[in-house]
Amino acid sequence: MFRLIFILLCGDPADTSVTDALLPALARCGGVRYFSASRVLRRGEGAGFLVFETEKIPEIEIGSGILLLKNGIRPQEPVRIPPGFLCVLETKNAAAAALLKSSACAAVTCGTGQRDTLSVAGLESAGATLSLQRNLTTLAGKTLEPHDFNVRFAGERSPHQALFVSAALLISGADSAAGFVI
Repeated sequence: MFRLIFILLCGDPADTSVTDALLPALARCGGVRYFSASRVLRRGEGAGFLVFETEKIPEIEIGSGILLLKNGIRPQEPVRIPPGFLCVLETKNAAAAALLKSSACAAVTCGTGQRDTLSVAGLESAGATLSLQRNLTTLAGKTLEPHDFNVRFAGERSPHQALFVSAALLISGADSAAGFVI
């Protein structure tokens, strides 16, 4: 059965750092269709992912997906986020944390601390070793146990990009055993 994975990427539209790393990685993992206020595109052969980029969290009327909250997200009125969504944010992103405070969705935190769900264990110019530090349930319901995995950089990448894209790939069920290319 074909499963399309919905990803909502919310925050400052001028900040394209996550988009620039996310789209090529998703193209390699099943293909992606991308929509924003200013652009519509297709990358890769399939259509495993649908990414919608917007400044604010929209009203969500689908059962499951991934909500990536950029650091530049601005405060907004509370929006109901279905419990089938997993939300990814950096630990230091207070605005995103405030938006999720009254939500029932699970949050995946990214950063360099021991309390983060996903953190950087090692960093070099060509890649990184990331650490999943606690159990994570994928959209398909599979539980991932804590483990380290490698990420190769396809271009110049920041730890922020590596963490956000890897979190989306893990949540979507991509196998990290062979590592990811971001």
